[in-house]
Amino acid sequence: MRTKHIGLIIILAGILIGILTVMMYLRETKLINEFVMEQGTCYLADGTCLHEDRSYTPYILGLIATVGLFTLGIYLILLDKTQKMLQEQHKEISHALKEAKIEVKQKDEFKAYLSAFSEDEQKVLLAVREQDGIQQSTLRYRTGMGKAALSLMLKSLEERGIITKKVAGKTNKVYLRKKF
Repeated sequence: MRTKHIGLIIILAGILIGILTVMMYLRETKLINEFVMEQGTCYLADGTCLHEDRSYTPYILGLIATVGLFTLGIYLILLDKTQKMLQEQHKEISHALKEAKIEVKQKDEFKAYLSAFSEDEQKVLLAVREQDGIQQSTLRYRTGMGKAALSLMLKSLEERGIITKKVAGKTNKVYLRKKF
């Protein structure tokens, strides 16, 4: 059973004990008042006053039990909300860890993939991976390659099926074919 339900049951038990305690107090007060009305005094035959002889201990204990159970019930209800928040945070953290693990795996796969290319080709492919759809002119500045050398390399990579180029105005946009 969930702690919220247990908390509600405990609160109801506390309320019930509180009601019974108040009913007992009112019943005893009513009996004393009836005795006083019949006898005209609150003293018994042995000289004991009904008001002084009255013990408040059961009522105090009943009220303490009521407040204690009520407090415990509220705590359990709030604890249920805290547990839900913790579960949601746990799910978020697990999801973030899975994504991070996938990202690391993809980086490792890409590094292994790059090892088959020359150093200049690796620079180009890294730049394209960082910004998929990068303009050829921007790629030239990022890699520090000349216009003709970059153009020939991109043509070679395109012929091998590694990248695709799409015309965008006076320049081309470069995309990786294989997604990492």
